[in-house]
Amino acid sequence: MEQAIDGYFSIDDVIINPKGDVTISGYTPLEIQEIFRNFTNYEDLPAVKLGLKGYDGIWAAALALNKTASDLETKGLERLEDFTYKNADMAKLLFSNAMNTTFIGVRGSISFDKNGDLNAMYMISRLQGGQKQMVGLYYSNKIEWLPDTPVIWKGGVIPKDSVTTIKITRELSSSLYITICCLSGLGIVLTCVFLAFNIGYRKSRIVKMSSPNLNNVTMVGCLILYSAVFWETKGTSTILACEAKLVSLTVGFSLAFGGLFAKTWRVYVIFTHGTKQKKVVKDKQLLLMVCGLVTINLSIIIVWFVIDPFQIVVHQLPVEVNVIDDFEIRESIKHCYSQKQIYFLGCLLTFHGIILLFGVFLALQTRKVKIDGLNDSKMIGVCIYNLVVLSFLGVTVSLTLKFDHELNYGITSCIIIVATTVTQCLIVLPKIIGHFSTSRVHDVDRVGPVNVVPHS
Repeated sequence: MEQAIDGYFSIDDVIINPKGDVTISGYTPLEIQEIFRNFTNYEDLPAVKLGLKGYDGIWAAALALNKTASDLETKGLERLEDFTYKNADMAKLLFSNAMNTTFIGVRGSISFDKNGDLNAMYMISRLQGGQKQMVGLYYSNKIEWLPDTPVIWKGGVIPKDSVTTIKITRELSSSLYITICCLSGLGIVLTCVFLAFNIGYRKSRIVKMSSPNLNNVTMVGCLILYSAVFWETKGTSTILACEAKLVSLTVGFSLAFGGLFAKTWRVYVIFTHGTKQKKVVKDKQLLLMVCGLVTINLSIIIVWFVIDPFQIVVHQLPVEVNVIDDFEIRESIKHCYSQKQIYFLGCLLTFHGIILLFGVFLALQTRKVKIDGLNDSKMIGVCIYNLVVLSFLGVTVSLTLKFDHELNYGITSCIIIVATTVTQCLIVLPKIIGHFSTSRVHDVDRVGPVNVVPHS
C-alpha cells in the first residue's frame, strides 16, 4: 500500500493562508487562529477548522449587506431592515453585491465567480518520502510551486502525462537522389556524345540517309526525359516540381518517339506509295508533324493545369506504436494531387498509345525495305516493345507503391533512364558502327592489294 500511494497528489482547502497576508480585520491569519483557539480554551474540537472558514463567511455576508445598505440609501429606497423574501429587487441587489465582494480573509484572497462559487486558495499536497507535504498553491487561476518543498520525481525524471507522439514527414534520402541524378547525368553525357556525332558526321552517307535532323530531335527528347528525374526536392513535393516533371516526361516522349515515327513515316510514304513517281517528303514537313504531337500534348496539360491545378496534400501513413517505451510514430508524406487527374492522364496515355500503335503499323509496313541506314523499322519495333514493357512496369509500380515515395521514385526513375538509354542506343549505335566500318573499308580500298613475295 505504501508503494502504491507513494507520490500521489491531493487538492485540499487552505484553512490558513501560508503567505501570512494581513486580513481585512487587520489581523494575520495566525493571530485570528490564536484568538479563535483562545475562545475555545484551546480544546481540539471536531469542527475547529470550520470556525476559521465561518470567519471568512461572516465577513463576506457582512460586506455584502453593508454595500447593499449603502446602495439602498443612495438610491433613496427602503431600508435593509425592511427586507422580506417577497422583495425581489432587494434580493437581486443583495445577490449582486455578494457576487462582487472581494477581500483578504484567513484563507487568502476571497472572491466569487459568475456561478457564485468561491474563488479561494487551495493547496496542492504530495506524499513523498513517507510524508505529506504541501508543494504548491492554486489561486487566481494559476499554480505557484513552493521552492521550500519541491516535487521530488522518482529517478529525477518527470513522468509522462500521455503517449509521446513523434511526427515525421517522410523525405527522399539524399543518397538515392544523388545516385539517380548521377545515372541520369551519365545518360545526358551519352546523349551529348550521340548528338555531337550526329551533327559532326551529318554529311556521312549512312548518317545522312537516317535523317540527322530528326535524329537530333530524338536526342533532344532524350535529354528532356533524363532531366525529368531531377524534379524532386528532397521528398517534399512542390507544385512547380510536379508540373515540371509532367511536362518533361510528356514533351520528352513526344520529341523522342515523334522523331522516330516521322522517319518511319517518310520511308512508308516513299517506298509503299502506289504510284510510279516517288513522293518527296522534306524534313520540314516531318518536323511540323513532331511539333503537332508536342502541341497536342501541351494543350492537354495546359487545360489540365487551368481547370484542375495540382495541390499538395498530406497523406498520413499507418501509426507505429512502441508499447515498451510509450511512444508512437506518425509518419506522413506530401504528394501532388489533382481531383480530375485520372481523366487527364487517361487522355495523355490514350494519345500516346495511339502514337505507339501508329509506330507499330509503320514499322510493319516498312519491314521489307532493304536499304541500310534508311529503314529503322526493326529498331523502332524493339524500341516500342521496350517502351511498352517498361511503361507497364512503371504504371504498376506507381499504383502499388503510391505512398512509398523513396521506392517509387527509385524504380520509376530507373525505368525512365533505362528506356531512354536503350532507345537512343538502338537508333544511334548502328549508325556509329556503320560509319566507322565503312570508313575502314574505304581506307583499305585506297591502299590497294598488297604483293607478298615468297621467301626463297
